[in-house]
Amino acid sequence: MSEAGFDDLEFARQQLHLVVEETSGTEMTPQDRVQLGLLAAQVALGDRLSALLGDDAVAETDPTEHRSTDTRLAVVDELALAAGKASKDVQWTPALSERILRSSTSSGYRLVQALVAEGGSASVARLVELTGDPLLRSATQSLNMAARREGIAHTLPERRLIQAYRYPNPLTSKVAGYALPVESIPSFTTAVELVGELHRRLNE
Repeated sequence: MSEAGFDDLEFARQQLHLVVEETSGTEMTPQDRVQLGLLAAQVALGDRLSALLGDDAVAETDPTEHRSTDTRLAVVDELALAAGKASKDVQWTPALSERILRSSTSSGYRLVQALVAEGGSASVARLVELTGDPLLRSATQSLNMAARREGIAHTLPERRLIQAYRYPNPLTSKVAGYALPVESIPSFTTAVELVGELHRRLNE
């Protein structure tokens, strides 16, 4: 919390929810989605740090006070937290992301393309809609294997490139959505465009 009792984290959290509600159902540019994803990850990280520091270090708040009853918004919040767990040990570059896409399957490429279009994270239903693939398991497996071949999987949370989120119970519920590591989004955005352009030229 900053001076004069102003809670910066609380303000950022409120602004994030306002932006999500205002942009729901509207078209957003990939750049806007990346920025929104980064903001969401920062807010989620701040929430996690606040919980770890305890009540003595931060103002006490009701954890359910700002959680929307709308499941879609809840999924977006939690996916942002999952995406925020990216390892800083990976030096993300467009070249690295392009190699991962090239060694993955076509379904893996479509999944990353959809995740980039959604700002780095999305619900399973939205990803199925965007990719046209009724099952995403093979896509996530091929991408995680590609990350292992590049030697970066051991630095990623749970040794996976594609982070899975289960809602409402993180242990027993079905997977509700997927996310890319936040720090990888700009590189994958460029890589998706490069690979997509190559595919278009080959099919001309």
